[in-house]
Amino acid sequence: MIPDTSQLIRPCLVGFFACGLFVVASIAADWPSIRGPHHDGSAAIDDTELASGPLQLKVVWKQPVGSGYSGVVKSGGLLVSAMADVEADQEYVFAMSAETGETLWKAPTGKVMIGANGSFDGPVATPAADDVRAYHLSPHGILAAYALEDGSVVWQHDLKKEYSAASNVYGFGASPIVHAGMLILPVGSDDSAVMGFDTATGEVKWKAGKDGVAFQSAVPVPFDGESVIFVAGNTTLFAIEPTEGKVIWSRPHGGASAVLPVPLPGSGLFINDMRDGSTSLNLQSNGATERWSGRNIRNSYCVPVMSGGLLCSYSSRFLVAVDPETGDQQWRTRSPSNGFLATVAGRLVVATIDGSLHIGDVSEDGYDEVTKVQVFEKGDDGTDGLMWALPSIAGRSIYLRSLGAIARIDIQPGTRAESVATEGSQLSPGFASFLKTVDASDNKQAVIDSYLKGKSLPLIDGDFVHFILQGDYTDVAVASELFGMRQERVMQRVDGTKLFYFGVRIPDATRLSYVFYADYQPVLDPVSDRHVTSSLVAGEMEPIFRKAKSSLELSWFDKGNVVDDESTDVDAPSDKLAGSIDETPLQSDELNQTVDLSIYLPPNYSQSEDRYPVVFVHDGKSAIQSGNQVAIIDRLIQSKTVRPAVVVFIDWRFYPMQGAKGYAEFFAKELIPMIDREYRTSADRKDRASLSGGFGASLALMATLPVSDQIGAVGCHSLFAFEMMHPMFQQLAQLPNERCEVLVQRSRYEFRNPSENWNMGLQAVNVAKILADSGHDVTTEATATGSDWVSWRTQSPRMWKFLLEQ
Repeated sequence: MIPDTSQLIRPCLVGFFACGLFVVASIAADWPSIRGPHHDGSAAIDDTELASGPLQLKVVWKQPVGSGYSGVVKSGGLLVSAMADVEADQEYVFAMSAETGETLWKAPTGKVMIGANGSFDGPVATPAADDVRAYHLSPHGILAAYALEDGSVVWQHDLKKEYSAASNVYGFGASPIVHAGMLILPVGSDDSAVMGFDTATGEVKWKAGKDGVAFQSAVPVPFDGESVIFVAGNTTLFAIEPTEGKVIWSRPHGGASAVLPVPLPGSGLFINDMRDGSTSLNLQSNGATERWSGRNIRNSYCVPVMSGGLLCSYSSRFLVAVDPETGDQQWRTRSPSNGFLATVAGRLVVATIDGSLHIGDVSEDGYDEVTKVQVFEKGDDGTDGLMWALPSIAGRSIYLRSLGAIARIDIQPGTRAESVATEGSQLSPGFASFLKTVDASDNKQAVIDSYLKGKSLPLIDGDFVHFILQGDYTDVAVASELFGMRQERVMQRVDGTKLFYFGVRIPDATRLSYVFYADYQPVLDPVSDRHVTSSLVAGEMEPIFRKAKSSLELSWFDKGNVVDDESTDVDAPSDKLAGSIDETPLQSDELNQTVDLSIYLPPNYSQSEDRYPVVFVHDGKSAIQSGNQVAIIDRLIQSKTVRPAVVVFIDWRFYPMQGAKGYAEFFAKELIPMIDREYRTSADRKDRASLSGGFGASLALMATLPVSDQIGAVGCHSLFAFEMMHPMFQQLAQLPNERCEVLVQRSRYEFRNPSENWNMGLQAVNVAKILADSGHDVTTEATATGSDWVSWRTQSPRMWKFLLEQ
């Protein structure tokens, strides 16, 4: 799936009076909507036996189902969810026995919604249920009520046809709730953001607000003795009276496409309204004022819950607790790993993306785990046990939905926890022997110092790479493109020492970047001088899809020799170029900004009257600073490996979530004419090319294909192009222009996130096929490295030869 926090986020209610007390205290037997009977993720509030002491989790049953992100709701003895049967090209709402997991009925809802941008196939919205009916919004916009007894359709609406409601790339994904005999759903039609339907007949009772919607859900909140519906559109937060649908007040929010309203004690409301931050409001009868805002909860799919008097959530990949009054962070922890939250008897329930279930106690001192169990294993139903639905709890049973199965886990008081599988180090025999020697020594640090003396790090031993960091740290992890974006591996500490390590087996030669997170702060490898500024990730290994506020420095290493031309030193900077650089600003009317150009001129350019090939390097600043491209092309020209050429490095970056409006026009109407006017460039399209890497490679194609009568070749290092961009490439590839020669290189450790099921290497292959099917001469190559300019350097001689072969 595309790594945007709008994908699966669901709003929730922490059911408080204005004074902060729970509205309902009961051991609920049902879970009627995405956030439960109290709309706050809480269950078994009055179950004092579960509220303290040890617990055990027992997996009672686990049943395979079709793919999808829909959560589970419970009404009486039935569980209801939605799924996709990919082989049959059909989606269903279905009911299971809560007792046995047996499927009792399933009702078709339309063709399969194919996952976009790497997401898995299937529905996103979670159903709702009352005593007699289940309600679900299909990805194609069909809102329907189903009889619980047999799944027959009671009533339905086509939101697209009837109300001009707009879908998004993942289909319709809002989750309905039942409140006061009415079904309430964010719709995002031309004349309403939210609609209320009669549960029995489907009659529209009211329409409220105007805004687009994506994956929101309405939240009822008691306020001033009345029930108020809080719901967010894509730009606006609404407070709605639920009987007539009157908008009491509205206010703009930070612009996230799936804001998460979470009521807080003291008439507060939390909204996760920014990709890189969140806000808390003080509610008033005629509006709201800001209580606090900040970055302590950010970059997460998680819906926060209240536990132990603290607001608990994931922030990036870390479990955090903040003071609901001030927003101050009380603590954060790496364990349990990234996931989704609920509470049972006030204790925190954590369902991780990796398929494990945890229960623990929350206090100002931290998270104290009580019990845990691995529910879904890697390899389950071809989804690696991944779990992308919020947990559901009814009585003493927890229901979890993975991408390929549903499980019931019962909670029992008083017994030991089961173990959870973790991904540990893979160590070479030599390093394992070293650790045993350290463990047996009375002077462990002396043994460590002796062993590491003179060795370069990471420590490479045969097929194994060992990441090592020493220091006075409590928590250390290593992140790398080896594991994927938004991923890391916890490093183990050698008892009684300052040494942390993590080992991994890498059989082949490669070049990879990495960074340590020591007590949650990024730390470069202190014993390595191989450092580079990443052009792809920032912060906590977050992909750069929008302009980042700061850059992330990475260390890097080689395992074996991966440079395709050993005669060219691709890493050494040039203190003295044989050629020269012109620094030239270009005022662009098309982009309404000044674009800085660094124009490389080959040796003897000023003494010659020849016309030269020209290569346009998009995202040129990264190519120079992280890719060392000026030094590399200068050396290749000096060694007569490639023809002398004018190389135009364009300082303009493409951020896929912000778009590239005006860039193609700037390139065609302003930049190319200026370069041809001011420099002696060849007019032969075979002497003219574009080059870049990552999202810059997509930019190179976007700019070049419309002017392929002037430019004949494109070089793409690790072409990044989410599926939402493919129709554009399809259109550009079929323009009635000249066909281009295109080299698409992709990396073994490509820009990807295994947990979210997106991989730019696969997308590069798909775009290459689009180009080839349209007649372009496309060559694809697989490389053994990672995906960033420090790795693309190793393939630069090959790429420049393709563009400027002698």
